[in-house]
Amino acid sequence: MNRSLLSDKQVQTAARTYLTGLPMGEVTPSHFRRMLNERILPLLGYTLTTGLLEHTAWRWLVNLGWRSKVLRKGVYMDGHERPDVVEYHNNVFLHDMALHQKKMVRWEQQESELMRIDPVLMPGEKRIIAMFQDESTFHANEYRSMIWCVPTFLCPRDRSHDLEKGEGR
Repeated sequence: MNRSLLSDKQVQTAARTYLTGLPMGEVTPSHFRRMLNERILPLLGYTLTTGLLEHTAWRWLVNLGWRSKVLRKGVYMDGHERPDVVEYHNNVFLHDMALHQKKMVRWEQQESELMRIDPVLMPGEKRIIAMFQDESTFHANEYRSMIWCVPTFLCPRDRSHDLEKGEGR
C-alpha cells in the first residue's frame, strides 16, 4: 500500500508550523518543496532518495488548507501598523516634519478668511512645499501576481478588498 507522508500527523503539524511562521506572501510551492526536502522531512527522520516534486508540494499546500490567490492591480497593501513603521513614524518622521514645518507656508483662519503666513527663512534656506498623500499604497506589477494564503483569515473569497474601477483616486 502506497501511503502519503502527509497522512502522518507529525508531518502535517511540522509543515503547518513552518508555513504559518512565514511572512505573508512568502509561501510558494517551490519554496515549500525545498524546505520539505531539506529541513522538515529530514528532521522527522524521513530520508527520500529523489525528494518531493513541486507538484507534490502544491497538492500538500491545498490539502493543508492553503489556497492560491491572484493579486490584481490596485490591491491595497496596508503596513502602517507594523512595529518598524510605527517606530520610524514616532522617532524619525514626526521629528523631521517638525523641523521642515518651520520652512513651510502656514494658513490661519482670521475671522471668515484664511490668511497665508510665509515662513521666515534664513539666508540660503528655501521654502519647502509639502506634497501629502493619503496612507494608501497601491502596487501594479512590482509585486507577485499570486500568493498562497489560508482562506479563513488571510485570503478573502469576495472581491470587497479589491478596488473596483472608479473607486478611489
